[in-house]
Amino acid sequence: MEDRSEHLNFASVIQSITLIVLEAFLTFLLKSDRQSKRLAQNLIHQQALVEIRTSFPSTVVFVTFTSRGVLLDAKQPERHIDAVITATFKDMIYGFFTAPVSSLRRIKIDGPIELIDELRVLMSSFNLQQIINHWVQSDWFKSLLVPNKDVDENGEPVSSGRTSKSQRALIKKLNEQQLLVDQMNLQTKEQLYVIAKLHKRMKILITIGFIILVCLAAGLAGTLIYFLN
Repeated sequence: MEDRSEHLNFASVIQSITLIVLEAFLTFLLKSDRQSKRLAQNLIHQQALVEIRTSFPSTVVFVTFTSRGVLLDAKQPERHIDAVITATFKDMIYGFFTAPVSSLRRIKIDGPIELIDELRVLMSSFNLQQIINHWVQSDWFKSLLVPNKDVDENGEPVSSGRTSKSQRALIKKLNEQQLLVDQMNLQTKEQLYVIAKLHKRMKILITIGFIILVCLAAGLAGTLIYFLN
């Protein structure tokens, strides 16, 4: 009996340490990636509580979005759950690392429609592949590749010579173009998700309409047979 109690305590300690490390890691990623942080603003404002259920292995984790970052709990906080995410552990891992469309489609989300849309869009951006791409394209990463000791009155790196001025103008133009591309990619993802959702609803409506027509035809045929006989 004591061995079992010690085993449970050890498992609880390991779980707590894992959640603390994962919580710190996710909070760092969320705060360091401007696009994901912007997409999560409404969730943070609502302090949304999301329950994540995985299978193979079976785990339950409660995620709270706060201004301090992401909070993870093994036990449900004393408040209403805003949304429930259900998926296999493999799909959750794939979704976090590379967010393939096939894995994201298999992830089920229950909750208000607006919250589901926000979580879907956030998952498409908040993954290691996208975050690393954002880091590589950021100004601070480019400054590491081309270090400059001096800055101008706007805080932008400068150096002497005509070549440095043309380089700064080119980098500024590239940054503006990259920002525009990122915004267009995000809008495209949102539009594709809305189109897929509308397509799914249309298929459901067509199926319901077909069933209603079959029922009406069957009823009409039955009525005609009744009166003819």
